Amino acid sequence: MDSVSVGIVGAGEISRKFHLPVLVNMADVEIAWIYDRRREPVQALADAYGVPALHSLAVEKLPKCDVILLAIPVDARGEYLDYASAQGVAAFCEKPFALTCADHKRLINQFAPHALGAGFMRRFFQSTMVLRQIVSDGIFGELRRIDISEGNRSKGSGIDSSFLDDPRLGASRGVLTDLGSHSVDLALYVSSATGFEVQSCEKVLDDGIDRKVTAAVLLHSAARKSAPIELQYGVSWLDRQENQIQLTFEHARVWSSLLPAGEVFVGNPRLPQTAIRLAPHVAGATNYNQAFYLEWRDFLSGLRAKQESAISAGATQLTTRLVETLLSTGTAKHA
Repeated sequence: MDSVSVGIVGAGEISRKFHLPVLVNMADVEIAWIYDRRREPVQALADAYGVPALHSLAVEKLPKCDVILLAIPVDARGEYLDYASAQGVAAFCEKPFALTCADHKRLINQFAPHALGAGFMRRFFQSTMVLRQIVSDGIFGELRRIDISEGNRSKGSGIDSSFLDDPRLGASRGVLTDLGSHSVDLALYVSSATGFEVQSCEKVLDDGIDRKVTAAVLLHSAARKSAPIELQYGVSWLDRQENQIQLTFEHARVWSSLLPAGEVFVGNPRLPQTAIRLAPHVAGATNYNQAFYLEWRDFLSGLRAKQESAISAGATQLTTRLVETLLSTGTAKHA
């Protein structure tokens, strides 16, 4: 597989701003086509990048390709994933990968482990790589606690906001699924968690849709023999959060912002002027386009070698399970 052909389903901003700029500049990738049921957006995007545009086409009529990128809401992907698995085509899905653990497992069973990816690109942030290495190497002793807060006063994600208002897509419109799945995945990935226990969860709902979620969770790891790791988690579209991840170890506190250019500091987060800035030696992403490039490179390398990548669907099951559990447990009040 010297060159990989990619077909793109979805002509929204996530394709326009990130996936297409990255893919058209990868020498071993060919954009076979871009498809959207909306004629004008897909034609404009295809013209801008010089790739074929498709619209008003039945799923089974899509042209052949090696990988299908599904950059559409999770609720709308089912027929495309069924078609890809039946044709032996690999699939790469934007986050969230699935809304339930049952759906996640069902889809995993339809594909080879290396042929199904989930777009949790924060795993390739340089700060994420540094934090994960600090945890795994035990540089500051055992990890005891993770604090993550994310969000701001906002209607939604800002990406393809129209789907947030579509009542047919209610399951994917909440803050935890749309935004928070990234930071949930970050906590699980950095800590190498293999299981969890939800201690408490509080949600603020607006017309049945979660707009703020706070939770206390215990994370378990197969490599950890002592007490579980405490996770204090919060995500919100109702008020401004710190937008930070903080790790508390036996001998130090380490933190970083949730932005791709976030630097990693050691010290007291309340006295940042006294903190020590770490100089990382890992080659991770410091902007979003780099993160999208690295996740595609990792996924395609795994596809060629028939080896599971860091963002395979199989490697992200626990994220789906924790998000589903938080949405189905705890207390709720209305905004």
